[in-house]
Amino acid sequence: MLHNGMGEKDRAEELLREVVSAHPQQYQAGYSLGLLLAEKKKYEEAAHFLAAAAGGMPGHARVHYNLGVLLDYLGKDLEAEKALLRTLELEPANINFLTATAQYYMKRKQYEKANILADRIATVKGKNR
Repeated sequence: MLHNGMGEKDRAEELLREVVSAHPQQYQAGYSLGLLLAEKKKYEEAAHFLAAAAGGMPGHARVHYNLGVLLDYLGKDLEAEKALLRTLELEPANINFLTATAQYYMKRKQYEKANILADRIATVKGKNR
């Protein structure tokens, strides 16, 4: 992470790959590698590592969110929807997760589902005032 923060993305990738290879159960390292690969526009490979991290960290909403957004970008509709809905199971009042899922439905012209989420967003925002 230090190398990545210093702009040494290739070195960061190399080290994260070593950790993930030697310790595949270190899902946080796989998650970090997935994010780094997405940043480097290696989207398919990033999706692989994010999916593994999501499987290993089923209760971490942010992992599922990042996976869902990436899968949406890659046009993997059913997988993206599943990941985004998982974020809402874990954190039903998270505005970012609600918005991303609503946008997912809007892009696919699933307006009823998007409208339900828009109502939830309005309710959450109303409670936070």
